[in-house]
Amino acid sequence: MNYDELPRSALIRLLQEHDEALQQAGRDGITMNYSGRTAPWQITRLVKPKLSVISKKLSCGDEAAQCENEIWEGENLSTMVSLYRHRGKVDLILTDPPYNTGSDFRYNDKWDQDPNDPDLGELVAEVDGSRHSKWLKFMTPRIWMMKEMLKPGGVLSICIDHRELYRLGMLLDEIFGEENRLAIINWQKTAAPRPDKSHVSTSTEYVLVYAKDLAKARTLSTGRSEHDNRRYSNPDNDGDGLWREGNLTARSSSPKDEYGIQSPFTGEVHYPAGHGSWRHPKRNIKNWLQGWGAAYEERDIGDGRAQALMVKGAAANNVPVAVSKKALARLAKPEWPFVWFGRDGQGRPRVKTYLEGIKRGKVPVTYWAEEDLGYPVELDATSWGYKESGRTSDGVSELTSIVGANHGFATVKPLKLFSKLIQLWCPDGGLILDPFAGSGTTGHAVLRLNHETGATRRFIMIEQGNSEKKDHYAKTLTADRIRRVVAGDWASGKQPALGGGFRFIQLRREKIDARAVNALAREEMIDLLLNSYWDKAEKARSYLHRYAVGSHKYLFATNPKNEGFFLVWDSPETPSVLNRDVFKAIVAESAGAGLAERYHVYASIAPYTGAGVEFYKIPDRVLEHIGFNARADSYSNVADENA
Repeated sequence: MNYDELPRSALIRLLQEHDEALQQAGRDGITMNYSGRTAPWQITRLVKPKLSVISKKLSCGDEAAQCENEIWEGENLSTMVSLYRHRGKVDLILTDPPYNTGSDFRYNDKWDQDPNDPDLGELVAEVDGSRHSKWLKFMTPRIWMMKEMLKPGGVLSICIDHRELYRLGMLLDEIFGEENRLAIINWQKTAAPRPDKSHVSTSTEYVLVYAKDLAKARTLSTGRSEHDNRRYSNPDNDGDGLWREGNLTARSSSPKDEYGIQSPFTGEVHYPAGHGSWRHPKRNIKNWLQGWGAAYEERDIGDGRAQALMVKGAAANNVPVAVSKKALARLAKPEWPFVWFGRDGQGRPRVKTYLEGIKRGKVPVTYWAEEDLGYPVELDATSWGYKESGRTSDGVSELTSIVGANHGFATVKPLKLFSKLIQLWCPDGGLILDPFAGSGTTGHAVLRLNHETGATRRFIMIEQGNSEKKDHYAKTLTADRIRRVVAGDWASGKQPALGGGFRFIQLRREKIDARAVNALAREEMIDLLLNSYWDKAEKARSYLHRYAVGSHKYLFATNPKNEGFFLVWDSPETPSVLNRDVFKAIVAESAGAGLAERYHVYASIAPYTGAGVEFYKIPDRVLEHIGFNARADSYSNVADENA
């Protein structure tokens, strides 16, 4: 069967039948169903890329800094579809969507029929009986598109509260797969109980973390501080440096490693805690135990377990006095063995955990406010205390200090929380996307981490704002906050400048097609090329460094390889032809700017091409840059098949 020749409706029916067959076979896991449910791929394929314009006035930093980061003003599903060049390249999606509180979630009923409608719609009242279905209909295609934006090893970290926690979790299980659920983080948003008019005060919220492919995802360690190292000491003058008590019991249970260990101090036989087993090989533990001056042997002591490690000749719960004295004498000397029994010898066997071995970072723990309990074997459902993750009130205070008191945000995620999520799941040099940017905490956290650690992470933030107040706060708040922290010009007073910058890009209502591209003026065309350019052959970042308007007739940008990009285009009414004379002028402009002898030229036709020319046909190659394929691409601008 040649699928390219099938009409659109037939392809949709085939995909639907395929989905139904998978569900019936039980291979598709949990599938949610609710009123008005539509498969997310059906919605996203109807969403068309839009034209965009770069606002020089609202952008920040020099041209090189602007190339690194982007703030988009526009509807986030349309924007993600328009960000085709970043599809499959995002390391971390970190976002805080509307929580369906009855005061912050809007649903556009027109959008339900036309996913290209850019309006926000009306607030969904808390008493609206269909509010959960509306929220799911709103979130489902966006979650689908977020997954499409991620790298194979990329991670989604999405904030939520109790109102939609279970529905969002089931939706993520369906789209990402339960096997790719990486963590459920329970973070303490307030330190004190609140009169919530309920039986239990609500003091926590959640971050659901999913990998696109768990086998390819990595959880990194966060940076250590002197405060983190406070529990490390060196009471025995160990030559390997500072250490703390570590757990000898592992969470996994292996019958061969469930055996007794006799203390050379008391004679007591100890077993792994809970249903665990000893985490080190038996032969190694035996050698470490003999470091206390007693000979050990493996012996069946009738406890129904594997042979125990016992002091030779000693009965259970009793060792010769000479053995005990020898162990106490060793305890008085420096550099105790790796397996030890407490500073007085009266405790359970435990190991040393050396700071040198983990000083590059600290791993996530089961409850960050109680680190003394030790480190877990794996990250699953976790709780982060407010001292580790910050509180909502901290986020509001941070925002007020930066932009002033009249920002109108009652809840803001704290920098500590987002900084930790970034450190854990976005590598240095990685790309972070926030489709619900709000007040801009994500961008602020990226810039601060870059400033503090020398990292080179980048961000893309998308925000539509609240049109009811005629305040598209992507401009008045999101971009303003980032601009202030870049320069250090806080409302509360001068602060250290974090540096960096961003391009401010506004999504337009016009859909991209050949007619729209051909109707652009020169500056509009340059904006589109800057926003859409990418090259699969380039391993480095595919961004274009813009030249000042009017500085050249054809040259408008360079790439990181110092190669020039040239546009043969004055207006829709004038010819766009790469001929011999135009090529000679391009070579001269390139030489004058000291560029490499490779020429990327956009024009409608090219009757002449010289050596080193890469020709991009307008509009075909421009449309290709944004992923436009009228026959095959899932985000196409294909018209109705009957039109």
